[in-house]
Amino acid sequence: MSYLSFGQTVEKISGIEKDAINQIGSVSIDLIGKIGDITISGICKNCKEILFYNPGSPDGVYSIDPDGSGAIEPFDCYCDMTTDGGGWTMVGNYKSPATYEEYILARSDASYGTDVGNPNSTNGWTDWRILAGVEWPIEFVLILDRPTFSSSWEGVNAKVIYRVNNRNVMPNSGTVQDLVSGSNLYYKFYFTPGWTDVGSSSRSEDFYWYPYTSGNQYLILFHGVDDLLTYYGFGVPGGNNTWHHSARMLIR
Repeated sequence: MSYLSFGQTVEKISGIEKDAINQIGSVSIDLIGKIGDITISGICKNCKEILFYNPGSPDGVYSIDPDGSGAIEPFDCYCDMTTDGGGWTMVGNYKSPATYEEYILARSDASYGTDVGNPNSTNGWTDWRILAGVEWPIEFVLILDRPTFSSSWEGVNAKVIYRVNNRNVMPNSGTVQDLVSGSNLYYKFYFTPGWTDVGSSSRSEDFYWYPYTSGNQYLILFHGVDDLLTYYGFGVPGGNNTWHHSARMLIR
């Protein structure tokens, strides 16, 4: 029996050209992190997938490829591998002078702003390419007004965790989102069991995204006029119905 060692190049495995091997069992070869004690490089779609194939991965910057062999080239993103078990991919640091019209475009496979992927960037950014590789529904969290980002934000009050049924429900300047039909949009404030459907007053137009609590109080909102950024509604713990808040955005 022969063994592979680090740095050894293998052209065939059991008579099969190595480039012809696409998967082992039901798992794509691109996503297998190790065979025995041998680490194999591969690019996953998002931080959740990285953590699944590489348990114990730390917080930090990772390369991902959301659409595999599609048009999107691999790029770097920030992963929170700690909070509530980890697997969170940051999709934005939404802060002044960012605007709804130029940054909140969740239906696009593009990034906006500068220093994209930096959780503590000086300027705002969003990166919606990440959504090309997710399985819906997703968790979409908005965390307000943190001077610097750190994991373990479970107990932070100024946040909403949304459960979004499909990409057309995500906030997107220039289009209308259906927030109330069926299971399109749920919310909660902490990582406790169960989700709550947004209130019947929830609404969206091409320049705003307004989810309400089940009791029809404002949650965390976006608006596209006068550079208002995000709204910290009374329906959120500690909320005071004020605009001009920054928001870090993560998905899982």
